[in-house]
Amino acid sequence: MKSQVVLVLALFFVVGAYASFLPDGTGFYTVFGIGLGLSLVAPKIWRLGPKRWVYLVATLVAIFACFYVKFRTPQPQVEDISKYAPLSNAIVRGQVIESPSLTRSERARFLLEVKEINTSGKLNIKNLIQNTEANPSSSNTETKPDEANKFVAASGKLYVTVPLIEATGLRSGQEVELSGRLYVPNRADNFGAFDFKSYLAREGVFAGMNGRSLIEKSDAPFFGEWWFVSRIVRAHVMGAGVPEGALLSSLVLGSRAVDLPSDLKDAFIQAGLAAVLAASGFQVTLVLGAAIALSRNKSLKMQFAIGSLSLAGYLLLTGASPSILRAVVMGFGSLIGLVVQRRSRPVIGLLVTAVLLLLYQPLWIWDLGFQFSFLATFGLLTSSRSIAERLEWLPPTIAELLSVPIAAYIWTLPLQLLVFGKLSPYSLIANVLTTPLVLISTYGGIISGLLGIVFVPIGAAIAWLLYPLLRWTIEIAQWVNTLPSASTSVGSIHLWQMFIAYALFMAIWLVPWFGKMQRWTIAFVLACVVLFVPNAIAQANTFQVTLPAFNDVPIMLIRNQNQTVLINSGDRQFASFTLQPFLQKLGVNRLDWAIATDTQPDASDGWNELISDSVVIAQFRDISVGVTPKPYQNLQQSLANAKTPLASLKAGETLTVNNQVEIQLLNQSPDVLKIKTGELTWLLLPNADPKSQQAIATKKDLLPKLSANILWWTGGQIEPEVLQAINPKIAIASATSVVEAMVNQLYESKIRVFYTGRDGAIQWTPEKDFHTLRDQQDTRSPI
Repeated sequence: MKSQVVLVLALFFVVGAYASFLPDGTGFYTVFGIGLGLSLVAPKIWRLGPKRWVYLVATLVAIFACFYVKFRTPQPQVEDISKYAPLSNAIVRGQVIESPSLTRSERARFLLEVKEINTSGKLNIKNLIQNTEANPSSSNTETKPDEANKFVAASGKLYVTVPLIEATGLRSGQEVELSGRLYVPNRADNFGAFDFKSYLAREGVFAGMNGRSLIEKSDAPFFGEWWFVSRIVRAHVMGAGVPEGALLSSLVLGSRAVDLPSDLKDAFIQAGLAAVLAASGFQVTLVLGAAIALSRNKSLKMQFAIGSLSLAGYLLLTGASPSILRAVVMGFGSLIGLVVQRRSRPVIGLLVTAVLLLLYQPLWIWDLGFQFSFLATFGLLTSSRSIAERLEWLPPTIAELLSVPIAAYIWTLPLQLLVFGKLSPYSLIANVLTTPLVLISTYGGIISGLLGIVFVPIGAAIAWLLYPLLRWTIEIAQWVNTLPSASTSVGSIHLWQMFIAYALFMAIWLVPWFGKMQRWTIAFVLACVVLFVPNAIAQANTFQVTLPAFNDVPIMLIRNQNQTVLINSGDRQFASFTLQPFLQKLGVNRLDWAIATDTQPDASDGWNELISDSVVIAQFRDISVGVTPKPYQNLQQSLANAKTPLASLKAGETLTVNNQVEIQLLNQSPDVLKIKTGELTWLLLPNADPKSQQAIATKKDLLPKLSANILWWTGGQIEPEVLQAINPKIAIASATSVVEAMVNQLYESKIRVFYTGRDGAIQWTPEKDFHTLRDQQDTRSPI
């Protein structure tokens, strides 16, 4: 009974911490409602479980966790560096908190503990020269505070990116001086996009610097954990090469300690093998198991000491990430159980570990690594044995091998659908095929790393022997990604769907009534219905128009009656990091119509990225005039290889998507598009420069056709004659800014004005009319 009480209290604490993100105090009401409901229902269903008062106490614990997370949420202090941002040219002094890592744009990034800032961005060169002449032996990089203009005390953390060459050899703990552009991180501009500002805020960082130059004010530490890590990585790369050596280092130390090539990391993530690259419980289990095996002939106290040193050393090498800390704390719990000769309760140990970690750092509840690691481990402990028993028709070894990835997959699936809206159908196959390879490679990598610390060539020799296994692992991941529908977007689920699914999973585990195979199957099928059916129904009945925010490029996504239309794609970076994740969360795998109004790379190069990400394009239309850029020629070739019909729209031609959506090219050069979505009509002017405006105004036969409910343009000045002909009720600019005179003119005409530079992405549905991303963000909590 005591263990059941601890189980319920710990679970409620975790749920309360997770509910803290809900806006306007709804987290409090949510956990209160859940606790009150369970106190009435649970004792009747789980007759051998805790009494009613336990659930009432657990509700108070959940409410405490909810408020505790909010209380521990970082806020900028009085002297925080963010109060000086934005600043085009600043000099900052401080201490490097973490060793630099590589961004996708091939720049180095790290966190800096700020001490001083020079807002003028200029050093007093005269004083510096005089000081150097008076003391020629001093280094020209050692400037004292009195040698600079207007250095003032500052505090807080700073997210820094600098050219890679500037950060070469930089280590944690070094004092540095940086010059560059100080900025406030931007909120997400698009629905479903990565919120960089919120991410940094959870780390206690409220400003960033795009660094141009870096001066080291102190020498790198002579010795530290980085020395061991660098020798381990050198041994692996020297023996197995690249990328196999980098993969081996990631298997041993985790991807946080090693900069894996982006394409390799993406291949593993898409194949459902992301857990392979993250140092977590698997690696900790191997390290602890090896330590106990080597000391099995020693006393229990000696085994505890050796095991503790192994865990502490591994934690030091990999960094204190939430998933590693979770595994290490559980490992210490196992060691304590070994010493006191008592059988441990792994599920209780996992939950108590989660509570302890969240008490230490409550914002880890938002760390995806922590969430997935916790759920995968919970699934293994609660469900893998039951799954193996239901696979009794298979040989025991194969049943055990299959039960582990199946349990982890089932318990992480609802969270994966909530966050990404994406399935990896072949991840079970990939995990089963790679598990033996990863197991042997990780053990070998640990041995190679330990020998490499002593003498790099010896470690490299062991890594060389592991090359075939690493190569096969990479090829399996790449092969899985070539299979049909290897990555399927099903759409993001709602929070209530995830909670119901996990409630059913918990019932299967805890309630004896579900123990029988038939009832267990019914509960599992019901969970799948909750996860997938509501989205399928919603997608079939959705009518939605979205205008993403991307510079001055007009982009529109229309969804209606399971038909999807995309007008323009932006450049590759926008398509990869914003548009494709948005399509995943909507459950879009196919574009029925793709239309390019501009062949220039900033407006159309993203099509190549979408095609490479397995988005199917059924029909492609463009408005091509003049010379075709090379990226667009590559797109034409890709479309031809995929046998996608490609044609150019002609003036007056109408594309009928269905009875609610039509697209017509009213004029070509300058281009004018008219779009019908239900009862609304949109007029798109992709090029609103004065010359184009004058050309439109001179075409008297065109002006009557311009009438529309919505003017959609790129933010420039619209000729009064053209604006009068359009006679819009709403004006929407896909632009970072709008000409002030134009805004005034629209307001005087009582026309509602939106523009993506201010409002973020803009969306229309028949139920909500027009709403913007900023409206949605303003109702959320500060994080």
